[in-house]
Amino acid sequence: MLDIPGYRIQRQIGAGGSAQVHLALQHAFGRPVAIKALAADAARPAAYRRRFLREAEIAKGLDHPNIVRILDFGVHADTPYIVMEYLRGGDLNANAASGLHMQNVVMAVKEIATALDYAHRKGVFHGDVKPENILFNEQGSALLADFGIAALAEEDPEPSAPVLGTPPFMSPERRRGEPVDGRGDLFSLGVVLCWLLTGQLPFDDASGAAGALREPSLPLRLAPFQGVARKALAAAPADRYQTGAEFAAALDRVRAAGLVPDGVVRTAAVTTTDIEAALAAEQRQGEGRGAAPAARTAPGYPLIVLGVLLVVAIGAGAWSVASSPGGLGRLLAQVGWVEHPDAVRAWQEARALEADPTQGLAAVVAAYRGVLVHDAGHAGAAAGVAAATARWKQEVESALVGGDAGHAAAKLDELAEVFPADPALPTLFDGLADLRQAQRLVTDTSQLLASSGLDDAAAVESAIDTYKEALRLTPSNAEASDALRRIAEHYGALAERNAEARNFTAAIANFRRAVEAAPDFQGVEAVRTVIADAEEVLEQMEDYLQQAARHREAGALIAPPNANAVELYRLVLATKPDDAIAVQGLAEVAQQVAGNFRALLSEGRLGDARGLLERAAASGLGDAPVGEMQASYDAELARLERVRSLVERAETLVAVGYITGPATEDNAVVRLREVLRLDPNNADALRLLSLAATRLSRVAEDAYRAGMTEEGLRYLNLALTVTPGIARWQDMRRRWEAESKDAAASLE
Repeated sequence: MLDIPGYRIQRQIGAGGSAQVHLALQHAFGRPVAIKALAADAARPAAYRRRFLREAEIAKGLDHPNIVRILDFGVHADTPYIVMEYLRGGDLNANAASGLHMQNVVMAVKEIATALDYAHRKGVFHGDVKPENILFNEQGSALLADFGIAALAEEDPEPSAPVLGTPPFMSPERRRGEPVDGRGDLFSLGVVLCWLLTGQLPFDDASGAAGALREPSLPLRLAPFQGVARKALAAAPADRYQTGAEFAAALDRVRAAGLVPDGVVRTAAVTTTDIEAALAAEQRQGEGRGAAPAARTAPGYPLIVLGVLLVVAIGAGAWSVASSPGGLGRLLAQVGWVEHPDAVRAWQEARALEADPTQGLAAVVAAYRGVLVHDAGHAGAAAGVAAATARWKQEVESALVGGDAGHAAAKLDELAEVFPADPALPTLFDGLADLRQAQRLVTDTSQLLASSGLDDAAAVESAIDTYKEALRLTPSNAEASDALRRIAEHYGALAERNAEARNFTAAIANFRRAVEAAPDFQGVEAVRTVIADAEEVLEQMEDYLQQAARHREAGALIAPPNANAVELYRLVLATKPDDAIAVQGLAEVAQQVAGNFRALLSEGRLGDARGLLERAAASGLGDAPVGEMQASYDAELARLERVRSLVERAETLVAVGYITGPATEDNAVVRLREVLRLDPNNADALRLLSLAATRLSRVAEDAYRAGMTEEGLRYLNLALTVTPGIARWQDMRRRWEAESKDAAASLE
């Protein structure tokens, strides 16, 4: 039984000649994944392991919506494995067997063409495009999988090595063992297209020999695709589509012209027995129901239908556009002439379920998917899935805004169960976590104020900061807003009474608390006027400004509490918002604190930097400077995490020998150069670069001693590129080059 740490294997879902695919649950994210592992008898040979791991290396570097994502890979208990995203839609073979609408056929081929275009621009050629390697997700999009042969195609094959790939889908040049490029992949995709449209392969001999390539011949109703198929299957690469984008554009032109037939292709054969049985069943049902509609009882109608279906069945051989029991209506639906009766019934049931407010998302989506089982191109069903999903997300967001954490959690859990890979899930779950945190903060703070009372200035100062944090997490939090307004009105009234009693020091302090809680509380301007008009207040403001200047000289910018420059500037600005000296002074303090913060970050003192950031936020330095400091702190954390990830990745690549290859953008040296760009003196990166260069030099010496002079020089030059200035290697290169020239001269 396969056992890989971090995953719970559920069941085997596929198997090939040398590998097995299992459905598993990833513990860290709670999501389903597919794990491809080499079978026990195939895990030992080095060639299989190299090909298998190379597939993971190449595919992990490809990030495209129509390429299956590689999530993880490695070796456990001597078994190499690859973890991929799990696609529930099956492969192209299975979908074609159950029936694909022509619009879906065109879209699937186009999506694979765009995936190939992306991979080719990255310098990666697939080498084995075929129905088994085209998978579908729940939304019906096609994704390209299995880059194992692409990995081996980058290596120089042995002269006697067999041509890798699947013969019926190989390009002529690949069958002949000649060098290939991306145009060979596009030929293979052309074979897939013709196979879908006609059920036939373009070679007379599909067994693997280089059979004659025949001109694709499409039936009349598929004539708009004749030019596309002819160009895709041109014998000479120069006559084919040169890029996947060109191939996709050609299909788009057919669609834009409205030339895609309204029908379904299916790989199961329609036989004369099926048709005769369907006609008989239809006739019996008609007799049981009474008189049929005029269109069905018109003279000659059954014979006409029979004749047409016989042409489809016999002309296509083992391929047909329809095949299922259940009556003539179903056969006609499957050839695209009428709507499938089962699809009609499933559509009505799905619409009824959607209208029922007691139904969950899983039931509604399952109902719409039931429609798609019978009619893969049913636009209404696909739109229904999308609309139900969008509505569910909207309900989650509305619950979050409304502060209903329970409802949001229930809806979100169901969304995650039905669509575990939905990209909106992390944001929605973060929103739920913020809501719950904000609710805890508000509850705890309200209980504290209830016990201490609003006249406890220290408790109120803390409560103001906490309520503001709750509003930062959930801006629509009405309880926090109401609490801040009550505090503001309480301290505004208290400040007014202080002013009337000529206690202006207390008036200023209390008014500052009111403004901090809610700058626009009811009556704020009236209270400000009462305080600001007093002559004693003007004198107090001047004293505060002088104290602030002295605190700045002493370095007391934001601490200790109630004896720092920021606090004094805030006292002035609460009463005189436009005071130029206080505005300028606060801005200069913010710049100085930010400079200190950046210095701590540059020295790697993250703990001290975090402490300064928290004090700056608590002091009321201002949202803008604190926000910039927070962004710098987050960026530094991200940089350190990126460095850690790159070093870890580089160590893995060095361990498996991917020092300067296989891909120019994903090898050990590239990763380590990126580390040194982010962290110029990173000891791990410098150590690994030295190790990589030394390993290259050893390979160079081994190659040179074996008589492979050219290869030896190439690896030695790579070593010097990684770590320039090594005198011994430079001398070795000069000696080898001289010896190579002497050897060449002696042969002349």
